[in-house]
Amino acid sequence: MNDITTLSHDEISLLLFALQGGAAAPVLDAESCEEACPVVESVEELLCGGALDPEQQLVRHLNNHVREALIESGLFELMAAARNGDDQTHSAEQQSKLDLANERLKQWRSDVRFSDDERKLLTDALSRVPRTAWLLMPRALWHLRKKLR
Repeated sequence: MNDITTLSHDEISLLLFALQGGAAAPVLDAESCEEACPVVESVEELLCGGALDPEQQLVRHLNNHVREALIESGLFELMAAARNGDDQTHSAEQQSKLDLANERLKQWRSDVRFSDDERKLLTDALSRVPRTAWLLMPRALWHLRKKLR
């Protein structure tokens, strides 16, 4: 089928949460070139003989989209500056940059192409999300589940 699905940063984050068994996705290390460069993952996969299972490949695919969202919104750069100690003072200007980046992240969307098998993996993962998540955000989860059909 390989239909394109348009997803927001929040929706991709929810899918990663579901795929990883309800555990939070690891935060990208803004200081590491390896974290920022998807080419490293491709080379690593080639060197390891492509030993990743389909679920882990899907996690990597979604993480690449999260990385793209952080870079395009400007949050990746702000995170790197904060880690390097460049932004020790939380000035009005820094807050303004952060607010703007967060607003861009809310508006960010990506077209993602999933195979039928990947859609099934994602739908199954959403069904395993803890009940509390369904109670706290039923509309978001139902909407996301509908997008995957």
